[in-house]
Amino acid sequence: MSEAVKNYLDKAGVDYRIHIADGPTMTAQDAATRLKVPLERIIKSIVFTTQEGSPLIAVLTGEKRVDRAKLSTIAGTKVWIATAEDTKTLTGFEVGSMPPLGHKKRITTVIDSKVMSFSKVYGGAGKPDALIEMDPCDIAKLANAKIADICE
Repeated sequence: MSEAVKNYLDKAGVDYRIHIADGPTMTAQDAATRLKVPLERIIKSIVFTTQEGSPLIAVLTGEKRVDRAKLSTIAGTKVWIATAEDTKTLTGFEVGSMPPLGHKKRITTVIDSKVMSFSKVYGGAGKPDALIEMDPCDIAKLANAKIADICE
């Protein structure tokens, strides 16, 4: 687990659990297979950039895809998926291990409403073999996230 993510969550005082996989969890399917949980319980944190160049993170369940038009409407501006290089620069984390929280700076976050239907979800923890298990309500609260239907 990334020290930045651990420090952020410890300081916030929320419950979480770290899972170290026996190999990389670079995709949602890899994570679901290694943890032996349904794909919909894995969350993806995908970095987008707005027309103005600001970062935005979309959090969604593992089996879903972002509807860019819906996300653009929520953001109030057009959005594009960030390149791997921009993602690292903007957040401090690599694509494939992106945590929903604990980035270099606070980033506007939109969580798909389906994520909120679970009591616990599993997402990136800042390292390719680490996943964090936590309540999506805590993610939403800490990120000051908008909850909306952003998937296809």
